[in-house]
Amino acid sequence: MTINPIDSYTWAQFAPSFALVIVAAVILMADSFLTSIPRRGYALIAGFAAIITAFFQCGGELLNPYAALACFATGLSLLISYDYSKVSCAGVGAGDSEDGTGELYALPLIAAAGICALTQASDLIMLFVSLEVVTLSSYVLAGYYRRNQGSIEAGIKYLVLGAFSTGILVFGAAWYYGMTGSFQLDALTVESVFRADPAICAGFLVSMALLSLGICFKVGAVPMHSWIPDVYQGAPTPVSAFLAVASKTAGFAALLTIFNPIMQMQVQGSLAPEVISIFVKALAFVIVLTLLVGNLGAINQRNAKRLLGYSSIGQAGFILVFFLDYGNSACFTIFTYLLAYGLATIAAFAAIAVVRKHRESEEISAFQGLGSSNPFFAFLVTISMASLAGVPLTFGFIAKLESFKSLITASSVIPELIWILPVMILAASVGFYYYFKILRAMYWDKAQPQDKPVKLPLVTGLVMSVCCLLILLGGTLPLILKF
Repeated sequence: MTINPIDSYTWAQFAPSFALVIVAAVILMADSFLTSIPRRGYALIAGFAAIITAFFQCGGELLNPYAALACFATGLSLLISYDYSKVSCAGVGAGDSEDGTGELYALPLIAAAGICALTQASDLIMLFVSLEVVTLSSYVLAGYYRRNQGSIEAGIKYLVLGAFSTGILVFGAAWYYGMTGSFQLDALTVESVFRADPAICAGFLVSMALLSLGICFKVGAVPMHSWIPDVYQGAPTPVSAFLAVASKTAGFAALLTIFNPIMQMQVQGSLAPEVISIFVKALAFVIVLTLLVGNLGAINQRNAKRLLGYSSIGQAGFILVFFLDYGNSACFTIFTYLLAYGLATIAAFAAIAVVRKHRESEEISAFQGLGSSNPFFAFLVTISMASLAGVPLTFGFIAKLESFKSLITASSVIPELIWILPVMILAASVGFYYYFKILRAMYWDKAQPQDKPVKLPLVTGLVMSVCCLLILLGGTLPLILKF
């Protein structure tokens, strides 16, 4: 019997998406008709709307942790854009005027609405439609600075490569429907097909490979990673923060949904060992390449946003390790890692936005001398970089430790996986070098005479302070509670 996908959803599930779209529509209308209102005020409205939506999804009937994290990241990114408004005005060619910047604060809400819907998807139709809402909004945001050559290039690259990945995703969906006769992503559908015709296994694996390849574009995993450094560097800094955290969260939520049939069947023991072997070997290969490309590629970077782009690729490799040890806690550990990574990344991009505003540069050298001229700001940057590197007593350390534990647990079942461990150790070690390049610039290098003083704006300072406080709490509370 074919299940109607519409029957598996309720209106209440999409209440957060509706709320975000309504706020975005109000901002767009106000931008068109209430021209006397300062546009950057919309950043605060949109930011708090996204954060409030995130809190509503932290418990009760609307419990949806991945959507809550994405909305929280979207809200923080919008708050960063409040203090970044002068750079945005210059980017759209408006000079001192804020004309043409209203959409910059509405589109992230539309993308967040798509993410909320995506995390509720249980079939390929809903997953594809909601994913395209996120992707199309992101295309516009990446190339929003029409007077900035880097932003235009970022938007075009994102559009071209995104269209390619969408084609792969649709092709995979067609294969999946051809093999199973349904768009539902659940173990029952797949298991019933396998029992009826075991020969269908090869075609099903092809469909899963194509679907996974299409989603790898969103999570930034090899071989669909090449867009990330260029887009992060060229896009407006608050948009880069959004893409690095909210969009990546959406990608991993989609990947969990797609892998759900295989993972459930593996846990239940109803999947053939040959299928598990093929799946695990392919995933291990992707993990190793992602770890190496991301971390080794970051070593020679001089642009801070580009460095964080390669860092994002490397972090995706650590998150993918959790799929090797899929069980009852896999969704939680993936969420924990995304939360730790998201807090540190938002704080890091906020720091880049502040330096860009005052020193008109996003190079690592622009951080020179900040350790002495603005110690508090430098301290916040230090916490975020330490967490990304995995320094003890930070949330990032706890997250990376869980990733290593997952690999060791998986290798106890499949011993061949232990060869990933030295690669992970190498990747984590290299991370210390390139993250600490920014710290070296702040504390060891002296500011140049032409370097302007950097002042931490109120809103961005609050965003960075909240993120760093949560990073420290996430890194110390588990140890305190343990003892």
